[in-house]
Amino acid sequence: MSAADPLLARVMLSELPRVGEQRMGRVLAFAHQRHLDLADVLGSSPSLLACACRLPRAALTRLTADGEHHLRYCQALLARARDMGIDLRTPYDIGYPQSWLRRALPPPPLVYFYGADTALTVPAVAILNSRSITARSVSATVQLVESTSAEGFSLITGGMKSTHRIAAVTARATGARRVIVLDRGLFATFADADPHDAFGFGPSRSPLDTRNTLVVSPFRLNDHAVPRNGRRRDQLMAALADVVVAVSARPGGEIERICLQALDRGQPVLSWQGENRGIVAAGATVIDQEDLRAGLQRFLTKPVRSDS
Repeated sequence: MSAADPLLARVMLSELPRVGEQRMGRVLAFAHQRHLDLADVLGSSPSLLACACRLPRAALTRLTADGEHHLRYCQALLARARDMGIDLRTPYDIGYPQSWLRRALPPPPLVYFYGADTALTVPAVAILNSRSITARSVSATVQLVESTSAEGFSLITGGMKSTHRIAAVTARATGARRVIVLDRGLFATFADADPHDAFGFGPSRSPLDTRNTLVVSPFRLNDHAVPRNGRRRDQLMAALADVVVAVSARPGGEIERICLQALDRGQPVLSWQGENRGIVAAGATVIDQEDLRAGLQRFLTKPVRSDS
């Protein structure tokens, strides 16, 4: 078995059974600390991988007894990913988001990137909503996206649940940079190498604007959404943002918890019209339409240029 291509070795690691973020991170750290190629680590003896990297039996079997099948399968995945222009990065790479290194606990060890890296070059706002949709949350989301777009922020959103789609569609209409953090794999999101925008409403969608949109996924290419993926997505959205805005956060819910974590990290967290008293009591700033007119740049330590 040969995985001399560094990207192929990463795909092979990500596709191993029963190997999640923690185990992937352990293998990557082992290779990095010892200045070894990941391909050489994966080609090591099963006893070393079991002892030093604590890979489970299912993963060891895939690399040994099923090694040729695993290699061919991952080669096909990588060929398709390259055809689309997808990259796969680790925390040790240039181009990996520094905000995740500082804030995500832990930073996702292997992340697929597709689209415009420029969306990460300006300050970003994450707009968080609980799953339920109300006229108030729709109106607020649209206002926030239009306002932050005019100020030159990138929008961090999830793209899949309805509240994410509202934000994503509004950002596309304003021409804003968008960073879409997925709760599933890129191949589960895009069916072909010339994909249409998967983040709108209805069956007829325009081509994905990869000049202004960056799509990122810490999940296997063919993974479908499950509840724990949604929680991880929301955590990564907040950790990627320079300003977090909670439009609706159910008391005791996941969005409230993520906002409290962001406050603990020292991030600016804004509560639309003080909707969630818990995060306001913990230090979130209440904002409304008047604050949008004044602009949200004042919540940044370094203002964003609207022409950047």
